[in-house]
Amino acid sequence: MADALAEASIWADHVKGESKTGPWHYIDLTLEDRKTDIAERCENDNCATARIHLFAAQLSAKTTPQDSHWSDLDALRFVVHFVGDIHQPLHAISDADQGGNCERLDPPVRQAKNVHALWDGGIVNSIGEGDKRLAEDLDRQIARLSAARQQALAGGNAEDWAWESHVLAQKVVYKRLHIPKEPIQFPVNCSEAPAELTDHPWRIPRGYVEAMQPVVRVQLEKAGLRLARLLNESL
Repeated sequence: MADALAEASIWADHVKGESKTGPWHYIDLTLEDRKTDIAERCENDNCATARIHLFAAQLSAKTTPQDSHWSDLDALRFVVHFVGDIHQPLHAISDADQGGNCERLDPPVRQAKNVHALWDGGIVNSIGEGDKRLAEDLDRQIARLSAARQQALAGGNAEDWAWESHVLAQKVVYKRLHIPKEPIQFPVNCSEAPAELTDHPWRIPRGYVEAMQPVVRVQLEKAGLRLARLLNESL
């Protein structure tokens, strides 16, 4: 079961190019936005929060809506992936930089060549446990929590989780790395991003990756608990 879920969790990345569903993986909330701006930043349901709701609703209905060409299996795979994505802080923020994709790292941190990639996998990989062992470790950590604490962490909805990630990104990424606040814009690619962000390489301070490992662990724990609750309610 765990292996099947792990395989399902990466399917959305494999199909996003051909299906043009890339924007479903994140929501671009600017540094000046408030939680009430989430709907405005999700035009035509083209973001992670809306898609979590829509695909969870499809699973709850137990049938594929007539206006959807996505099967219930697809809906399940999307929900699994998008709940994970929205707990990666840089999937819920943009400083005219495509969520940290435009800040080039030199030197790279392991395989991560920009700030977004560092948070997408670089910090997780630095923990050095491997995916399966890390998942088992997280399961043990969750099991140590009281039932009340687990229930509290599992609470909220997609908008709550996105906003939580947004606030976290401001604190542990943009403020911690001293990335300047840019005027609101959403560049299609990094060549259109502000030169202040792209004209020079960024260096990750000594000890930053290690300091962020506990943050990433907590985000993964929350994502697991929240996904479990959402699937229990939807299936």
